Amino acid sequence: MSLFAALRPSTAALDHLALALSGAQAQEARRPDGAPLVRWTPPEMWHVTVSFFGSVPDGAVPDLAAALAPVAHETPPPSLRLRGAGVFDRRVLWVGVGGLDADALPGLSVAVAEAAREVGVGVDRRPRQRAHLTVARAAAGARQARRRAHARRSGGGLADLAAGDPLAGPAAALSVYAGPDWTAHELLLLESTSGDLPGDTSGRRVYRTVETFPLAGVAARG
Repeated sequence: MSLFAALRPSTAALDHLALALSGAQAQEARRPDGAPLVRWTPPEMWHVTVSFFGSVPDGAVPDLAAALAPVAHETPPPSLRLRGAGVFDRRVLWVGVGGLDADALPGLSVAVAEAAREVGVGVDRRPRQRAHLTVARAAAGARQARRRAHARRSGGGLADLAAGDPLAGPAAALSVYAGPDWTAHELLLLESTSGDLPGDTSGRRVYRTVETFPLAGVAARG
């Protein structure tokens, strides 16, 4: 199972972001044939990753869940806000995480990783980039469009440059974004799997909730 721990923004925060993205999508470049150069992430997949565990044997999942529960129970619910935006490696468009308790997120990530290691579950050791929520990725063909735009840059227009960096326009539109405050009440253990819709060859991922851990002072759902 490909597992990771995450926080999910409130419904109000997600709805607010969805409205903002409708404006950012108007800045999206397309290929000359009209095909999209940006793949927008559906709202049901929006989350803030805390720690990524990668492939975990089915038999180790109960131990991992047992290790994460006390970490969650000792973590005060953080007050957060989605704000700003940027692009990782010209491939991933993200919205940042700020708010009153944003500085507590690195500590939570460390605590979750340490709890996982104590029960023999590995954690992605790559340096984690800033807390964020992924809203889009460059689509297949974007790299080729970028190369073509670079070759034409000396004489090309703004349309060529936009096609060469299709996430730049949406990122600029979202750079001043500031959503409402929201409080995370749960730590989620999620599984990432390939979509299984009939005829779907896009390779898109879907997320399934494996376990939910209430944060400190939050009653467990019945």
